[in-house]
Amino acid sequence: MNPTCRIAAVGCCLAVCASFSPGVLAASADTSGSSVTLYGILDSGLEYLTHASADKNGTHSVTRMTSGDMSGSRWGITGNEDLGGGTQAFFLLESGLNVNTGGLLQGGRLFGRLAYVGLSDKTYGTVTLGRQGGLFLDWVSEYNPLKNAVYAIKMQDPAFSDRLDNTVRYEKRFGALTALAQYSFGYDNVTYGTQPAGDSRNARVIEAGLRYTEGPFSATLVYDQKNGGSTNPAAAHTTKVGGYEGDMDRRIGAAVSYKLPSVMLYGGYRYLNSQAIHLSTLSTGPVESSSLYWTGATWYATKALNFSGTAMYQNFYGTGRDPWSFQLDADYFLSKRTDLYANFGYVLNRGGSNLGLNGFGTDVVAGANQFGLMAGIRHKF
Repeated sequence: MNPTCRIAAVGCCLAVCASFSPGVLAASADTSGSSVTLYGILDSGLEYLTHASADKNGTHSVTRMTSGDMSGSRWGITGNEDLGGGTQAFFLLESGLNVNTGGLLQGGRLFGRLAYVGLSDKTYGTVTLGRQGGLFLDWVSEYNPLKNAVYAIKMQDPAFSDRLDNTVRYEKRFGALTALAQYSFGYDNVTYGTQPAGDSRNARVIEAGLRYTEGPFSATLVYDQKNGGSTNPAAAHTTKVGGYEGDMDRRIGAAVSYKLPSVMLYGGYRYLNSQAIHLSTLSTGPVESSSLYWTGATWYATKALNFSGTAMYQNFYGTGRDPWSFQLDADYFLSKRTDLYANFGYVLNRGGSNLGLNGFGTDVVAGANQFGLMAGIRHKF
Protein backbone atom coordinates (compact mmCIF):
# COMPACT_ATOMS: atom_id res chain seq x y z
CA MET A 1 0.00 0.00 0.00
CA ASN A 2 1.15 3.51 -0.72
CA PRO A 3 2.84 4.75 2.48
CA THR A 4 0.82 7.97 2.34
CA CYS A 5 -2.31 5.91 2.97
CA ARG A 6 -3.17 4.32 6.29
CA ILE A 7 -5.96 2.18 7.58
CA ALA A 8 -7.75 3.52 10.64
CA ALA A 9 -10.25 1.24 12.36
CA VAL A 10 -12.22 4.08 13.94
CA GLY A 11 -15.12 4.67 11.57
CA CYS A 12 -15.96 6.22 8.25
CA CYS A 13 -14.64 9.30 6.47
CA LEU A 14 -17.68 11.59 6.71
CA ALA A 15 -16.63 13.81 3.84
CA VAL A 16 -17.07 10.85 1.51
CA CYS A 17 -19.89 8.70 2.82
CA ALA A 18 -21.78 10.25 5.72
CA SER A 19 -25.10 9.76 3.92
CA PHE A 20 -24.38 6.07 3.39
CA SER A 21 -23.02 5.10 6.82
CA PRO A 22 -24.68 7.38 9.38
CA GLY A 23 -23.37 7.29 12.92
CA VAL A 24 -19.97 5.87 12.06
CA LEU A 25 -17.04 7.81 13.53
CA ALA A 26 -14.71 9.79 11.29
CA ALA A 27 -11.07 8.97 10.83
CA SER A 28 -8.39 11.61 11.10
CA ALA A 29 -7.19 12.97 7.77
CA ASP A 30 -3.87 12.04 6.25
CA THR A 31 -1.49 15.02 6.12
CA SER A 32 -0.74 14.25 2.46
CA GLY A 33 -4.35 14.92 1.46
CA SER A 34 -5.32 11.28 0.95
CA SER A 35 -6.54 8.54 3.27
CA VAL A 36 -7.97 5.03 3.42
CA THR A 37 -10.30 3.99 6.24
CA LEU A 38 -11.66 0.68 7.49
CA TYR A 39 -15.04 0.77 9.28
CA GLY A 40 -17.96 -1.43 10.18
CA ILE A 41 -21.13 -2.17 12.16
CA LEU A 42 -21.92 -5.49 13.86
CA ASP A 43 -25.55 -5.89 14.96
CA SER A 44 -26.91 -9.14 16.41
CA GLY A 45 -29.92 -10.02 18.53
CA LEU A 46 -32.88 -12.28 19.25
CA GLU A 47 -36.36 -12.10 17.73
CA TYR A 48 -39.71 -13.40 18.93
CA LEU A 49 -42.45 -13.37 16.29
CA THR A 50 -46.10 -14.48 16.55
CA HIS A 51 -48.15 -16.00 13.71
CA ALA A 52 -45.01 -16.80 11.73
CA SER A 53 -46.47 -19.99 10.18
CA ALA A 54 -49.61 -22.10 10.12
CA ASP A 55 -50.61 -25.75 9.74
CA LYS A 56 -53.63 -27.92 10.54
CA ASN A 57 -52.99 -27.33 14.25
CA GLY A 58 -53.15 -23.54 13.98
CA THR A 59 -50.59 -20.74 13.84
CA HIS A 60 -47.14 -20.85 15.38
CA SER A 61 -44.61 -18.36 16.76
CA VAL A 62 -40.86 -18.44 16.29
CA THR A 63 -37.85 -17.46 18.40
CA ARG A 64 -34.52 -17.07 16.62
CA MET A 65 -31.22 -15.25 16.35
CA THR A 66 -31.08 -12.33 13.96
CA SER A 67 -28.46 -10.07 12.36
CA GLY A 68 -28.77 -6.46 11.29
CA ASP A 69 -31.88 -5.63 13.31
CA MET A 70 -31.28 -1.88 13.70
CA SER A 71 -28.42 -1.41 11.20
CA GLY A 72 -27.35 -3.84 8.53
CA SER A 73 -24.19 -5.60 9.68
CA ARG A 74 -21.29 -4.61 7.43
CA TRP A 75 -17.65 -3.83 6.97
CA GLY A 76 -16.18 -1.45 4.46
CA ILE A 77 -13.22 0.45 3.10
CA THR A 78 -13.40 4.06 1.96
CA GLY A 79 -10.78 6.51 0.78
CA ASN A 80 -10.19 9.83 -0.91
CA GLU A 81 -7.43 11.80 -2.57
CA ASP A 82 -7.16 15.58 -2.82
CA LEU A 83 -6.50 16.44 -6.48
CA GLY A 84 -6.23 20.19 -5.85
CA GLY A 85 -8.45 23.08 -6.86
CA GLY A 86 -11.36 21.83 -4.76
CA THR A 87 -11.51 18.44 -6.49
CA GLN A 88 -11.32 15.04 -4.81
CA ALA A 89 -11.29 11.46 -6.04
CA PHE A 90 -12.93 8.93 -3.73
CA PHE A 91 -14.12 5.32 -3.50
CA LEU A 92 -16.14 3.10 -1.20
CA LEU A 93 -16.46 -0.69 -0.90
CA GLU A 94 -19.01 -2.03 1.61
CA SER A 95 -19.84 -5.66 2.31
CA GLY A 96 -23.02 -6.86 4.03
CA LEU A 97 -22.81 -9.90 6.28
CA ASN A 98 -24.84 -12.07 8.61
CA VAL A 99 -23.04 -11.86 11.95
CA ASN A 100 -24.55 -15.12 13.17
CA THR A 101 -23.33 -17.22 10.24
CA GLY A 102 -20.54 -15.17 8.67
CA GLY A 103 -22.33 -15.39 5.32
CA LEU A 104 -22.50 -12.69 2.66
CA LEU A 105 -25.76 -10.84 2.00
CA GLN A 106 -27.14 -9.02 -1.08
CA GLY A 107 -27.22 -12.12 -3.26
CA GLY A 108 -23.78 -13.30 -2.21
CA ARG A 109 -21.96 -10.25 -3.56
CA LEU A 110 -18.61 -9.56 -1.89
CA PHE A 111 -19.37 -5.82 -1.75
CA GLY A 112 -23.12 -6.03 -2.06
CA ARG A 113 -24.07 -2.99 0.00
CA LEU A 114 -22.03 -0.44 -1.96
CA ALA A 115 -19.17 -0.35 -4.44
CA TYR A 116 -18.38 2.86 -6.28
CA VAL A 117 -15.73 5.36 -7.36
CA GLY A 118 -16.15 9.02 -8.17
CA LEU A 119 -15.03 12.63 -8.39
CA SER A 120 -16.24 15.53 -6.26
CA ASP A 121 -15.75 19.21 -7.15
CA LYS A 122 -16.86 22.23 -5.12
CA THR A 123 -18.07 24.02 -8.25
CA TYR A 124 -19.38 21.27 -10.52
CA GLY A 125 -20.78 18.72 -8.06
CA THR A 126 -20.19 15.01 -7.56
CA VAL A 127 -20.23 12.11 -10.02
CA THR A 128 -20.11 8.48 -8.85
CA LEU A 129 -20.17 5.19 -10.78
CA GLY A 130 -20.84 1.67 -9.48
CA ARG A 131 -23.30 -0.09 -7.18
CA GLN A 132 -25.11 2.59 -5.21
CA GLY A 133 -28.12 3.13 -2.99
CA GLY A 134 -31.51 3.97 -4.42
CA LEU A 135 -32.95 7.34 -3.43
CA PHE A 136 -35.68 5.80 -1.30
CA LEU A 137 -32.89 4.18 0.72
CA ASP A 138 -30.38 7.03 0.78
CA TRP A 139 -32.82 9.90 1.26
CA VAL A 140 -36.44 9.00 2.03
CA SER A 141 -35.74 6.25 4.59
CA GLU A 142 -33.87 8.84 6.67
CA TYR A 143 -37.20 10.58 7.33
CA ASN A 144 -38.50 7.97 9.76
CA PRO A 145 -37.28 7.37 13.33
CA LEU A 146 -35.86 3.87 12.84
CA LYS A 147 -34.22 4.63 9.47
CA ASN A 148 -33.50 1.27 7.75
CA ALA A 149 -34.13 -1.06 10.70
CA VAL A 150 -35.98 -4.34 10.06
CA TYR A 151 -39.11 -3.21 11.94
CA ALA A 152 -39.25 0.05 10.00
CA ILE A 153 -40.31 1.46 6.67
CA LYS A 154 -38.69 -1.15 4.40
CA MET A 155 -41.15 -3.75 5.76
CA GLN A 156 -43.89 -1.77 3.97
CA ASP A 157 -41.93 -1.39 0.71
CA PRO A 158 -38.54 -3.01 -0.11
CA ALA A 159 -37.68 -0.02 -2.34
CA PHE A 160 -36.62 1.67 0.92
CA SER A 161 -33.64 -0.71 0.93
CA ASP A 162 -32.88 -0.58 -2.83
CA ARG A 163 -29.31 -0.90 -4.03
CA LEU A 164 -28.65 -0.52 -7.75
CA ASP A 165 -25.95 -2.15 -9.86
CA ASN A 166 -24.40 -0.35 -12.86
CA THR A 167 -25.42 3.13 -11.70
CA VAL A 168 -24.24 6.62 -12.66
CA ARG A 169 -25.09 9.34 -10.12
CA TYR A 170 -24.78 13.13 -10.26
CA GLU A 171 -25.30 15.31 -7.18
CA LYS A 172 -25.04 19.08 -6.79
CA ARG A 173 -25.69 21.41 -3.87
CA PHE A 174 -27.22 24.87 -4.25
CA GLY A 175 -27.03 26.33 -0.77
CA ALA A 176 -29.69 24.62 1.35
CA LEU A 177 -30.98 22.67 -1.67
CA THR A 178 -29.41 19.45 -3.00
CA ALA A 179 -30.37 17.98 -6.39
CA LEU A 180 -29.58 14.41 -7.38
CA ALA A 181 -30.20 12.27 -10.46
CA GLN A 182 -29.07 8.74 -11.22
CA TYR A 183 -29.49 6.10 -13.91
CA SER A 184 -28.95 2.36 -13.66
CA PHE A 185 -28.11 0.37 -16.79
CA GLY A 186 -29.32 -2.78 -15.02
CA TYR A 187 -30.08 -2.67 -11.31
CA ASP A 188 -29.69 -6.36 -10.43
CA ASN A 189 -27.14 -8.48 -12.30
CA VAL A 190 -27.69 -11.41 -9.92
CA THR A 191 -31.39 -11.67 -10.86
CA TYR A 192 -31.47 -10.38 -14.43
CA GLY A 193 -27.92 -10.95 -15.64
CA THR A 194 -26.12 -8.69 -18.08
CA GLN A 195 -28.02 -6.47 -20.49
CA PRO A 196 -29.28 -8.40 -23.55
CA ALA A 197 -28.41 -6.89 -26.93
CA GLY A 198 -31.29 -4.94 -28.41
CA ASP A 199 -33.12 -4.37 -25.13
CA SER A 200 -32.39 -0.86 -23.92
CA ARG A 201 -34.96 -0.96 -21.09
CA ASN A 202 -34.27 -4.26 -19.31
CA ALA A 203 -34.00 -3.63 -15.53
CA ARG A 204 -33.25 0.07 -16.08
CA VAL A 205 -33.84 2.60 -13.28
CA ILE A 206 -34.28 6.38 -13.44
CA GLU A 207 -34.29 8.35 -10.20
CA ALA A 208 -34.26 12.04 -9.34
CA GLY A 209 -34.68 13.94 -6.12
CA LEU A 210 -34.50 17.25 -4.29
CA ARG A 211 -33.62 17.71 -0.63
CA TYR A 212 -33.90 20.94 1.33
CA THR A 213 -32.31 21.47 4.74
CA GLU A 214 -32.37 24.75 6.63
CA GLY A 215 -31.90 24.91 10.38
CA PRO A 216 -34.15 22.36 12.14
CA PHE A 217 -36.29 21.74 9.03
CA SER A 218 -35.59 19.22 6.29
CA ALA A 219 -37.69 17.90 3.40
CA THR A 220 -37.23 15.71 0.33
CA LEU A 221 -39.08 14.90 -2.89
CA VAL A 222 -38.06 11.80 -4.89
CA TYR A 223 -39.13 10.09 -8.13
CA ASP A 224 -38.24 6.48 -8.96
CA GLN A 225 -38.96 4.58 -12.19
CA LYS A 226 -37.93 0.93 -12.38
CA ASN A 227 -38.32 -1.49 -15.30
CA GLY A 228 -38.61 -5.23 -14.86
CA GLY A 229 -36.45 -7.83 -16.56
CA SER A 230 -36.93 -9.28 -20.01
CA THR A 231 -35.62 -12.48 -21.60
CA ASN A 232 -37.09 -11.70 -25.01
CA PRO A 233 -35.89 -8.29 -26.22
CA ALA A 234 -37.99 -8.44 -29.39
CA ALA A 235 -41.23 -8.86 -27.44
CA ALA A 236 -40.36 -6.81 -24.37
CA HIS A 237 -42.03 -3.54 -23.40
CA THR A 238 -44.87 -3.77 -25.92
CA THR A 239 -47.80 -4.62 -23.63
CA LYS A 240 -49.65 -1.53 -22.45
CA VAL A 241 -51.51 -1.56 -19.15
CA GLY A 242 -53.43 1.54 -18.12
CA GLY A 243 -51.42 3.66 -20.54
CA TYR A 244 -48.04 2.51 -19.23
CA GLU A 245 -45.54 -0.13 -20.32
CA GLY A 246 -46.61 -3.33 -18.59
CA ASP A 247 -43.36 -4.02 -16.73
CA MET A 248 -42.68 -0.65 -15.09
CA ASP A 249 -42.94 0.46 -11.46
CA ARG A 250 -43.23 4.15 -10.57
CA ARG A 251 -42.86 5.68 -7.12
CA ILE A 252 -43.11 9.22 -5.82
CA GLY A 253 -42.04 9.98 -2.26
CA ALA A 254 -42.21 13.12 -0.14
CA ALA A 255 -41.10 13.44 3.48
CA VAL A 256 -40.27 16.05 6.13
CA SER A 257 -38.51 16.22 9.49
CA TYR A 258 -38.27 18.89 12.17
CA LYS A 259 -35.83 18.99 15.09
CA LEU A 260 -36.96 20.30 18.48
CA PRO A 261 -34.56 20.62 21.45
CA SER A 262 -35.08 17.00 22.58
CA VAL A 263 -37.44 15.54 19.95
CA MET A 264 -37.16 14.83 16.23
CA LEU A 265 -40.46 14.72 14.30
CA TYR A 266 -41.00 12.85 11.02
CA GLY A 267 -43.71 12.39 8.40
CA GLY A 268 -43.95 11.13 4.85
CA TYR A 269 -45.92 9.80 1.88
CA ARG A 270 -45.17 7.36 -0.95
CA TYR A 271 -47.33 6.65 -4.03
CA LEU A 272 -46.73 3.44 -6.01
CA ASN A 273 -47.97 2.26 -9.41
CA SER A 274 -46.52 -1.22 -9.77
CA GLN A 275 -46.64 -3.42 -12.87
CA ALA A 276 -43.32 -5.30 -12.72
CA ILE A 277 -43.15 -6.53 -9.10
CA HIS A 278 -46.11 -6.40 -6.70
CA LEU A 279 -45.55 -5.75 -3.00
CA SER A 280 -48.26 -8.10 -1.78
CA THR A 281 -48.16 -11.72 -2.89
CA LEU A 282 -51.98 -11.63 -2.72
CA SER A 283 -52.28 -9.16 -5.62
CA THR A 284 -53.40 -10.89 -8.81
CA GLY A 285 -54.17 -8.05 -11.22
CA PRO A 286 -51.69 -6.55 -13.70
CA VAL A 287 -51.42 -3.29 -11.75
CA GLU A 288 -50.96 -2.76 -8.01
CA SER A 289 -51.33 0.82 -6.79
CA SER A 290 -51.03 2.02 -3.23
CA SER A 291 -50.43 5.01 -0.99
CA LEU A 292 -48.20 4.66 2.06
CA TYR A 293 -48.36 7.17 4.92
CA TRP A 294 -46.13 7.36 7.98
CA THR A 295 -45.41 9.53 10.98
CA GLY A 296 -43.14 9.19 13.97
CA ALA A 297 -40.79 10.77 16.46
CA THR A 298 -37.58 10.18 18.40
CA TRP A 299 -37.26 11.46 21.96
CA TYR A 300 -33.70 11.98 23.20
CA ALA A 301 -34.53 11.37 26.85
CA THR A 302 -30.89 11.58 27.99
CA LYS A 303 -27.50 11.57 26.31
CA ALA A 304 -27.52 7.79 26.59
CA LEU A 305 -31.20 6.88 26.13
CA ASN A 306 -33.48 7.37 23.10
CA PHE A 307 -37.09 6.33 22.51
CA SER A 308 -38.65 6.14 19.03
CA GLY A 309 -42.13 5.43 17.72
CA THR A 310 -43.67 5.08 14.26
CA ALA A 311 -47.11 4.44 12.77
CA MET A 312 -47.53 3.44 9.10
CA TYR A 313 -50.61 2.80 6.98
CA GLN A 314 -50.77 1.49 3.40
CA ASN A 315 -53.89 1.79 1.27
CA PHE A 316 -53.99 -0.69 -1.62
CA TYR A 317 -56.47 0.74 -4.13
CA GLY A 318 -59.35 -1.52 -5.11
CA THR A 319 -58.95 -3.91 -2.17
CA GLY A 320 -59.71 -4.03 1.55
CA ARG A 321 -56.20 -5.36 2.32
CA ASP A 322 -54.89 -2.17 3.92
CA PRO A 323 -52.45 -2.94 6.76
CA TRP A 324 -51.28 -0.78 9.66
CA SER A 325 -47.93 -1.23 11.38
CA PHE A 326 -46.62 0.23 14.64
CA GLN A 327 -43.08 0.26 16.02
CA LEU A 328 -41.56 1.28 19.36
CA ASP A 329 -37.86 1.29 20.14
CA ALA A 330 -35.68 1.88 23.19
CA ASP A 331 -31.98 2.44 22.55
CA TYR A 332 -29.40 2.70 25.33
CA PHE A 333 -25.83 3.77 24.47
CA LEU A 334 -23.11 2.20 26.59
CA SER A 335 -20.62 4.36 24.67
CA LYS A 336 -20.40 6.28 21.40
CA ARG A 337 -19.76 2.98 19.62
CA THR A 338 -21.88 0.40 21.47
CA ASP A 339 -25.61 0.36 22.23
CA LEU A 340 -28.30 -2.03 23.45
CA TYR A 341 -31.78 -1.93 21.90
CA ALA A 342 -35.27 -3.36 22.20
CA ASN A 343 -37.53 -2.96 19.17
CA PHE A 344 -41.25 -3.80 19.39
CA GLY A 345 -43.50 -4.15 16.36
CA TYR A 346 -47.17 -4.86 15.70
CA VAL A 347 -48.99 -5.34 12.37
CA LEU A 348 -52.74 -5.03 11.98
CA ASN A 349 -53.60 -7.08 8.87
CA ARG A 350 -56.96 -5.73 7.79
CA GLY A 351 -59.01 -7.44 5.09
CA GLY A 352 -56.75 -10.50 4.92
CA SER A 353 -53.54 -8.59 4.24
CA ASN A 354 -50.26 -10.48 4.53
CA LEU A 355 -47.87 -7.82 5.82
CA GLY A 356 -45.31 -9.24 8.23
CA LEU A 357 -42.80 -7.42 10.42
CA ASN A 358 -40.15 -8.77 8.05
CA GLY A 359 -42.07 -7.76 4.91
CA PHE A 360 -45.07 -8.80 2.82
CA GLY A 361 -45.55 -12.56 2.74
CA THR A 362 -42.49 -13.21 4.91
CA ASP A 363 -42.92 -15.27 8.10
CA VAL A 364 -46.57 -14.27 8.48
CA VAL A 365 -50.00 -15.85 8.15
CA ALA A 366 -52.30 -13.87 5.86
CA GLY A 367 -55.06 -12.15 7.80
CA ALA A 368 -53.36 -12.66 11.18
CA ASN A 369 -52.11 -9.74 13.21
CA GLN A 370 -48.46 -10.06 14.22
CA PHE A 371 -46.42 -9.02 17.24
CA GLY A 372 -42.63 -9.04 17.25
CA LEU A 373 -39.77 -8.19 19.56
CA MET A 374 -36.12 -7.74 18.62
CA ALA A 375 -33.49 -7.13 21.29
CA GLY A 376 -29.76 -7.05 20.79
CA ILE A 377 -26.44 -5.27 20.72
CA ARG A 378 -24.88 -3.06 18.04
CA HIS A 379 -21.19 -2.12 17.85
CA LYS A 380 -19.55 0.32 15.44
CA PHE A 381 -15.86 0.46 14.62
